[in-house]
Amino acid sequence: MKTFLKEDRGSFTLESTLVFPALLMFTLVGVFFCIVIFQMGTASYMAHKVSDELAYTWNSTKKDIKTGDIAVQEYTGLPDGDGLYWRITDNDILGFFNLSGFTQDDIVGDKKRKADIYNGAITLSVDYNNTLIYSEVEVSAESSLFIPSFLKNMIGSKVQATSSHVVTETTELVRTANFAKYLWSEFGKDGAVGDAVNSIKKFFGGE
Repeated sequence: MKTFLKEDRGSFTLESTLVFPALLMFTLVGVFFCIVIFQMGTASYMAHKVSDELAYTWNSTKKDIKTGDIAVQEYTGLPDGDGLYWRITDNDILGFFNLSGFTQDDIVGDKKRKADIYNGAITLSVDYNNTLIYSEVEVSAESSLFIPSFLKNMIGSKVQATSSHVVTETTELVRTANFAKYLWSEFGKDGAVGDAVNSIKKFFGGE
């Protein structure tokens, strides 16, 4: 046995049957791992990029999602732009106060569809959440994995990433601050919640 171990005969056979296949498998696993990490990073980057751009251009459906450019005649309130008071009915925000029927889903839908230019190998879905205090754009990115089918059965066939970005704009901030100040002056700390609807109607010019 000692003589056999000291000799070189059969070493090439041993390497070709055990060492080389092991190195090949290790290399392939490393390559597939890098592919998965790359696609996860790409999906995460795209979700973050689109959510950031949508939040930045959310105050107008006419703004270019990539550059933020907008023509003068498309400013909010002008004939070719969004309505002057689109924020009041933004995503059925008045539903918080049981004031329904004022939705403008077409405007919200148009803003969401601006992300369609990025759809391709990565599929994007956009959701908009308005919670009265703040609003945010949430983008989910999904990409199919380009790996052998037997690996897909083990780790899945898709990678997903989600990113959200708060919509910030001066006009909305001032309106929300004034609205909150008005409600506080109307109700105080111990005000009756049941009178909220009437006060809101009064704030917006109703009787």
